[in-house]
Amino acid sequence: MKTLSHLIAVVLLCLATATSAQTVYRCGNSYSQQPCPGGNAVDASDPRSPEQQKAAQQGAQHERRVADALEKQRVKEEEAAVRAAQQADQAQRAAAAKASRKPKPEKTGNQHAKNKIPAYKAQPAPKPKQEQK
Repeated sequence: MKTLSHLIAVVLLCLATATSAQTVYRCGNSYSQQPCPGGNAVDASDPRSPEQQKAAQQGAQHERRVADALEKQRVKEEEAAVRAAQQADQAQRAAAAKASRKPKPEKTGNQHAKNKIPAYKAQPAPKPKQEQK
C-alpha cells in the first residue's frame, strides 16, 4: 500500500513540476504557491534534461503497471483465502450438525425372529424321488 501511495506521489510530482513555471514559496516547513510573511522563494524548476524526464515518466509507468499486477494478485489471493475459510466453516458446521443429530436406535435381532421359523419346527427338506425301474 505504501508503494502505491509513493508511486502516486512521484507521478503527481512529475506532473506538477513539468507544468510549473510558477514561483513556489517556503513558509516554515510547508510550501505554497502564495507568498506568506517570512516566506522565501524557492526555485522549483526541473533541472533534468528531456531524456531524463522521459525516463522518469517511463519508470513511473512501469511501476504503475507492476503495482496494478501486484494488486490484482493480492485481490485473487484474498478471494481464495475467503473461499477457503468459507469452505472450512461449512465443513465444520456440517460436522457439528452431524455430531448433534440423535443416533437412531439399533435394531435388535428380535424383529427378524418373528418371520423366521425355529430349526426344531422347520419342516425337513423333501427327499429326492427315486427313479422307478
